[in-house]
Amino acid sequence: MSSPAPAPRLASLDGLRGGAALIVLLHHALLTMSGFAAVYWGQPYPAYVAPFAYTPLHAVWAGSEAVLVFFVLSGVVLTLPAVRRRALPWVAYYPSRLIRLYLPVLFSVALAVLLARLWPRATDDRYSLWIQAHNEAPTLANALHNSLLLNGTTWLNSPLWSLQWEVLFSLLLPLYVWVTLRWGARHWVLIGAALIALVVLGDVSGVKALSYLPFFGLGSLIAVNLDRLGERSLRFDRSRQSRAAQLALVVAALLLLTFRWWPGNLLPAAVAQMNAAVVAVGAVAVVLIAVCLPLASRVLSSRILVAAGTISFSLYLVHEPILVTLAVTTPPDMSWIAPVIGIPLAVAAGWLFYVLVERGTHRLARGTAGWLAARRTASAQRAYAEHG
Repeated sequence: MSSPAPAPRLASLDGLRGGAALIVLLHHALLTMSGFAAVYWGQPYPAYVAPFAYTPLHAVWAGSEAVLVFFVLSGVVLTLPAVRRRALPWVAYYPSRLIRLYLPVLFSVALAVLLARLWPRATDDRYSLWIQAHNEAPTLANALHNSLLLNGTTWLNSPLWSLQWEVLFSLLLPLYVWVTLRWGARHWVLIGAALIALVVLGDVSGVKALSYLPFFGLGSLIAVNLDRLGERSLRFDRSRQSRAAQLALVVAALLLLTFRWWPGNLLPAAVAQMNAAVVAVGAVAVVLIAVCLPLASRVLSSRILVAAGTISFSLYLVHEPILVTLAVTTPPDMSWIAPVIGIPLAVAAGWLFYVLVERGTHRLARGTAGWLAARRTASAQRAYAEHG
């Protein structure tokens, strides 16, 4: 790189990924408690939950919205190598990417089955609605179904639902790259508006592919325009007025991201159909803030958040079976135990899973990609020598 600016921006994206993973963890930890699960399911809820649900405080445990930020981040990260002209050949990319996704998933499914067999998830209506939803048999057929991802997933390890769309995006990446490299720099407004319109259509029609896959495209648009965004970020100085303006932008982005809860829940039903568009803009705004605002970039580049980003995928894969197991093995009237013990335990398990599983998976994926790329290069050289 000719400029040192991209390095901290990428670190800030790692920190954003770590922050999003921690929000998902807190989201599921709170759902083990009946009050938070009730408000999330639209059921009658105790008064103490309302300030955490229908105010800006919802951003702290906005797990579903954090997953949308993950989707945008994946679009950025997977498209960026093609923008930098250092993308792997597709013949090497596909095995590498699928290894990095599927091997950790297989281990996480095995962990979920093991815990569910050791501590069965037999629950009743004294438990939170979220915990009751996990009451399913950890059979071999169920495990295989969850491991495939593309046919959907179950409550065995419910965060795996998002991996279905990660895999589909990974398979469709050449199309995303082709569109954004060809038109993304010049027509980003038009393409971005079209993608958000698809999100709204998916939300209204119930077609999940339309609801989720456009978020990856929005991330691809950011990747294509990343250098330009980085140059504009230099315009923010460190004056007191600038810091106040940056903080206001952060607050605005979080309000957009959680708009469904507040103030979107106060809007008429006809207008509320556009909530999906506002949330999509919020997800993009959060990623753009991580890229463009110096204040946000410094915070997100902190060692704690970057470390959380390093283990974020592992934490995402293992935290829910741990929380559910704690919840079903403690008395329902002591549901606070699962969040209090489960959060630090899940972080520790995520780090251990990263060390024992994901890090080795990365090495295998890189080795496979390098071997396939080298074979492709050698084949091309032989063909050139024979026919050139």
